[in-house]
Amino acid sequence: MAEINLALAARGVDEEAFKAWGTRAVGASNTKQWGSGRELLDHLVAATDQGRNCIKKLFVFSHAWPYIPGGNRGGVKLGGVDLVGFYSTPGMYDHPDARYLRDLARLVSEGRIRFCNRCEVIFTGCRVASSNFPEGFLRISGCKVIASNGSSHPKPGSVPGDETGQWLSTAGGWEEQQAKKNENHYVGWIQYQSNASGEITETNLGEEIDLW
Repeated sequence: MAEINLALAARGVDEEAFKAWGTRAVGASNTKQWGSGRELLDHLVAATDQGRNCIKKLFVFSHAWPYIPGGNRGGVKLGGVDLVGFYSTPGMYDHPDARYLRDLARLVSEGRIRFCNRCEVIFTGCRVASSNFPEGFLRISGCKVIASNGSSHPKPGSVPGDETGQWLSTAGGWEEQQAKKNENHYVGWIQYQSNASGEITETNLGEEIDLW
């Protein structure tokens, strides 16, 4: 069984940057673009090759969410007001090509998507961790999940983070900055893992990590 490293780069706004980051992380041949939740899951099915391969490391480069007190809907999307992405649960106005964690769970149970025994998934979209989406993905895939609880972006510098893999997750606008200052709101990266009994632990990784 081949162990596959895969990057999924969202189409639309910033698609060239997403594609370039995927290429740096896993190579051009293992970087695929997606324009809907349906296409995102299709890429996972293709990578698995009907169960003959397993996904070892997965990067999902995309947009996600603005700061919303109390958290967001959960999932990843293409930017702006977008209803065709990959979400925790259905919404009333979603596009027919949107997909959900329940669709991933079905494909995993059918053996059409397979994750390796030790696998890692990194979501780079802003505030993907401000929901139960990472935990849901972990329970289905069994993979360690890393996601941002703030505004995520490559680290600026003379050798910028989009080349080195150094990424930040920080407070974005004024409201989020005030929540961090006055309410001890955490805006960094979070790692999700499950133990042998299925209990999920969350570890705050800080505001800077190395993605690749």
